[in-house]
Amino acid sequence: MLPLMMWSIVVVLFVYQFIARSSFPTVLTEQLMQHFSIDTAGMGVLASCYYWVYMFMQVPAGVVIDKISARIVAVVCAATCASGVYIFISTQNCYVAGIGWMILGFGSSFAFLLNLKIIANWFSADQIPIKTSHTIAVGCAGPVVGGPLVSYLVRDRSWVSVMEVFAIFGFFLTILVWVVIRDKEKSSDAVDNQEDVSITRSLKMIVTSRQIWILSLSTMMLYAPLSALGDLWGVLFMKKAYGVDSVVASLANNMLYVGMVIGAPVFAHLAVSMGSYKKPMVAGMVLATLSMGTIVLFCSQLSIEVVFFLFFLTGFSEGAMLAYPLALMMFPRSIGGTVSGFVNMISMLSGVILMPLIGWIVNWSWDGTIENGTKVYSVNDFRLGLLAVLIFLIIGVLLSLLIEDRSPKEKTDPPA
Repeated sequence: MLPLMMWSIVVVLFVYQFIARSSFPTVLTEQLMQHFSIDTAGMGVLASCYYWVYMFMQVPAGVVIDKISARIVAVVCAATCASGVYIFISTQNCYVAGIGWMILGFGSSFAFLLNLKIIANWFSADQIPIKTSHTIAVGCAGPVVGGPLVSYLVRDRSWVSVMEVFAIFGFFLTILVWVVIRDKEKSSDAVDNQEDVSITRSLKMIVTSRQIWILSLSTMMLYAPLSALGDLWGVLFMKKAYGVDSVVASLANNMLYVGMVIGAPVFAHLAVSMGSYKKPMVAGMVLATLSMGTIVLFCSQLSIEVVFFLFFLTGFSEGAMLAYPLALMMFPRSIGGTVSGFVNMISMLSGVILMPLIGWIVNWSWDGTIENGTKVYSVNDFRLGLLAVLIFLIIGVLLSLLIEDRSPKEKTDPPA
């Protein structure tokens, strides 16, 4: 029961930071732009502040998790996430808010890696892809519930008060993490009997691996719809394309996460049953490209029901992110956090690049219309910006074809 309890609490932590980084900026895009007196380009930069720190912290966070107490790291992670949210709501200065979002990104950088480390240390090899997919699925369920809930709560309440309650819950979660998480003694590690690897050697092994680069970059491309639409521009895009309110737009955007909640375990079980990681990964990438391409190129010609389905299908395809368990198979489990951190660092580049890039393109395409002192953007402006997501996915298809296949049932042998 102890591994399940620990895994469950770090999953809750993963969900917490997922809601913070996704539901609030996505649902409150227009309110935040007005509150901080910024346009779409500024909003893209503000939201990407999270990703800048999150991305660059992935490898250091992985090393720290491998070498230091997971319990202490988890406590710092929870406390820092809550502090970042609190700083964000305590100011009207966009630069201070950006610092708060960076602090959230710093804390969040440990959340997913803690999950992977606990899974790698406490569960058997054939359970790693299953538990990893369950982590991703439950994490993505956070915005599914959080997006509509935030939309509903801010109808009659200040968005600041809603985020304040969220920050307080984060501090409560910090205490819970300290009570539940335990460190595993190396001498009693029945799962990982591989040698301990120095930081320098582990980094050299990872950076010089061609397959790790292919896995990381293909995951970056596959993550593009979630980082661009799911975490920022999806709600505003739906409001402009179909004239719906924030609640309906949030429901449409959350179909990305609903799809991933279902798709992640489906693709993981497919990998196990087929004895192949590559086949479901390629299939997911192709499906994501087709569904996202249809949204971007033909959205104004599609009914809102069809767009809901396409958002779901795109999210379902995102479930093919099997690079994490595949990467764990390639190296000693003693450096599992560092390996996972490197893959996650590269994959998060999609948010760093696409959030401000799409905002800049939308602002560049703007025809000059202003209402009540606020810039008014058209659906065509957003369609042009979202072409960047489609380009990412096409590149991802090509990269996925270069993946060297392995079976989840193989023994994990570290590279020489």
